[in-house]
Amino acid sequence: MESKSTIKNQIHQIPAGMRLGDKRTEIFGDRSTKQTFFVSDGQTFNFNALDPNKKAQIFQQFLSDDIAFADLKHLPQEEATEKYAFCIYGAADHIADFNESGQLNKSDNFICSNSCECLKWRSKSITIDGKSLTMREIQIVNLMASDLADKQIASQLKITKSTLNTHKQNLFEKANVKSKSGLITKAINQKIIQ
Repeated sequence: MESKSTIKNQIHQIPAGMRLGDKRTEIFGDRSTKQTFFVSDGQTFNFNALDPNKKAQIFQQFLSDDIAFADLKHLPQEEATEKYAFCIYGAADHIADFNESGQLNKSDNFICSNSCECLKWRSKSITIDGKSLTMREIQIVNLMASDLADKQIASQLKITKSTLNTHKQNLFEKANVKSKSGLITKAINQKIIQ
């Protein structure tokens, strides 16, 4: 189990690119407006100002994800690339989306909404302690955090309480915790619940 100081240090880390001189680039999204921004060298910009080489890397990754492409192909290229970047790299975290040499890193543990089509994209990976979560597990973690009783969660998901208990046990094992509060704390720290 993580110590309180480890958890505190994870929560209070400064996002990549936030400080002057930090040449890494961090993409982040505004959930209320669905706009995408990036920060680098202590300055924040709209996504459309992102270096063309970096945009091209995002676009190439987008093209390699057949499900994401099918979901966004109706949009103009620029808009599809920004939407994809928002969904895949939208968390403002301390792990840079582009390193100092401009190379794209792996996707963020970012859930733009519980109903977004991006949860099924191949390039989207939501993990807890490095273990992938299913869409159903993500739903359950978020419902557990809303403080609903198990009976209410099972009813809302149209599953039995026994099936819910099986999902919860799998979540506890993936997160290496023994309680609901331990799971929720870890899910918040790893940006599954935001």
